[in-house]
Amino acid sequence: MGKSFLPAIRGLIVHELRSHGYSQLKIADYLGLSQSAVSQILSKPKNKYFKILLDMGLSLDELATLVKLIVKDVSHDQVRATLTLYSFWLDALSRGVFCNYHRKLYPQLSTCEICLSKKIKIEDTERSEILNRLEKAVKIIEEARYFINIMPQVAVNIVESIKDAKTVDDIAGIPGRIVVLRDRPKAVSRPEFGGSKHLAKVLLEVKKYAPRINSVINLKLDDTLEVAVKSLGLKSSETKKTGIVGQYNEEVIIKSIAAEFRDMGYLDVVFDRGGYGLEPNTYLFGEDSLKVVGKALRIAEKYIELNISKSS
Repeated sequence: MGKSFLPAIRGLIVHELRSHGYSQLKIADYLGLSQSAVSQILSKPKNKYFKILLDMGLSLDELATLVKLIVKDVSHDQVRATLTLYSFWLDALSRGVFCNYHRKLYPQLSTCEICLSKKIKIEDTERSEILNRLEKAVKIIEEARYFINIMPQVAVNIVESIKDAKTVDDIAGIPGRIVVLRDRPKAVSRPEFGGSKHLAKVLLEVKKYAPRINSVINLKLDDTLEVAVKSLGLKSSETKKTGIVGQYNEEVIIKSIAAEFRDMGYLDVVFDRGGYGLEPNTYLFGEDSLKVVGKALRIAEKYIELNISKSS
């Protein structure tokens, strides 16, 4: 199946990048292809690649979302783009998306349920509880359609750590993130340890000054959201930009967020206004992922209320 899935996904990504004005040379560089290979892919209609994937059991909506995510990632972080694709593939397998297609190819495997039954056994009770909590937290988000109003363009992730986390592998998140699908929030895949690098690094740094903080989610940042946070009485602060202009990178953001906890004590929210090529984000913290989602939904409700007040 990989021989059908990967070339078809690559075909859609090449066509999408071309529609955004990227040259064949640039596309080839991003995807590790030759220019002639890119030219050959573009010589075939985009619908051909869609048909292959639709015949495999995927939906048009989830394909459009996947391609959009990968195109957004690939120009900035090819590793992240690969992780997004890999997470989507594993999730589709676990949902049985490709079963009928596979059985048509190999009728002798009509009773196969390997992908459906394959689950990682977590022996560690604490880690198992964290994954269960994150699953519940994600389900709550997915069922709250209005949550999309406070989602940033970079999409959302939510992480939760074991109490004595030392590395990003001690922190569970959503590989591929939570995105907007059919005007609803939708997780690209199920939570797993090591599933988010950026928020995991944020949490590790913050825990140095606030050990009882075990979870964080990223939300959009605009004036209305800031007012919503403050009107709810959540304790908030804002990062101070350090370093010279043009060097406000991920590492600086993480250190700046942690510095607010060092200077202010416990915080619910830290606002970061971003910088060149970095989207502004609101970082919402709590003791566990369910508590964080509870705060996030209160913010989303207040956000809608404030926008209605503005328009009336």
